[in-house]
Amino acid sequence: MATTATKVIIPPEGIFRTVFLYVGQGEATLMAIPDGKRHIIALIDSNKDESLGGINLPQLFSDLNRKIDVFINTHPHSDHLKGIKEISEQVNIAEIWHSGHTPGKDHKESYDELQEVIDNVTEDGIITLEGTRSDLFLGDVSYNILAPAEYVSDEIDGEDDDARYRRIHEQCSVLRFCYGSPDAACILVTGDSDLSAWRNHITDYHKDRIPAVILSASHHGSRTFFKDEEEDDPYTDHIEIINASYVVISSPKQDESRHGHPHDDALEIYKEYFDEENILHLGANRECVIVDIAADGSIDVYFDKELVEEYGYKGGDGGGSNSSADKKFAMPYTYTAIDRKPMG
Repeated sequence: MATTATKVIIPPEGIFRTVFLYVGQGEATLMAIPDGKRHIIALIDSNKDESLGGINLPQLFSDLNRKIDVFINTHPHSDHLKGIKEISEQVNIAEIWHSGHTPGKDHKESYDELQEVIDNVTEDGIITLEGTRSDLFLGDVSYNILAPAEYVSDEIDGEDDDARYRRIHEQCSVLRFCYGSPDAACILVTGDSDLSAWRNHITDYHKDRIPAVILSASHHGSRTFFKDEEEDDPYTDHIEIINASYVVISSPKQDESRHGHPHDDALEIYKEYFDEENILHLGANRECVIVDIAADGSIDVYFDKELVEEYGYKGGDGGGSNSSADKKFAMPYTYTAIDRKPMG
């Protein structure tokens, strides 16, 4: 019997579907990756936020009734890890890819849960992420690990909690996934990677590997992607080279976020590089964003309300208007290798 999860998440054969899930103050991205006639299920980060009506991921995966082939944790902070043990109690997790860092005491509980899940995965299914210049493959989708760089990944041990928090953001995993021929469309997943990561370790080193059609906004739309302090001049070399057409912000409404995400000054910068209708904020109406990439590289980008309505915790005010629930943003677009601009 089909469930809401299976109907929304599992795409037709040959389609690479990415679902940016609304999970409140946190992040979780679900990918159905084509692998011949089947799909590999990958989950990037997880969160549990009952107070802001985020999706109940254990319930969603129970209804999906598919094993998670790969769980990828960009960094071990609670808003990217909460609920992973409960998810593993609903469905099997075959592999875990993680940044290899140990967080401070504020994130110990979620990190300990990750360790419990790791203990239940076979040794060859545990991968510590390190940056590489080569293209790798997961099913029929190519991917690059852009961070953390091998030469900085072990410098964090022994630092105090505040310094450790910042350094984990500097060394957060960043991955790009590409699919389609002759012109592949790419999705760039940035976790909470900060200015230091991009200016010192990623942009110049991976200049040819960061362009993407879809940018997942770093750190829930925080200014830390562009600058250290609000009054600083922004660093924008990275976003110019990424040259995306859509940015997806995983955060609640600004007045609901205990961190004020997304930050006003960051939003102003995004508006310089994206049409406002292509700045897709999950928390604005408590909904998900789905990106479908076909085998020819054409894409379809749209909002989905069904997953939140079916699996969202009943906390908060229930979200906003449903007016954009069915709004399409690409029907579809094809991107050229030259300028990455939509055609059609």
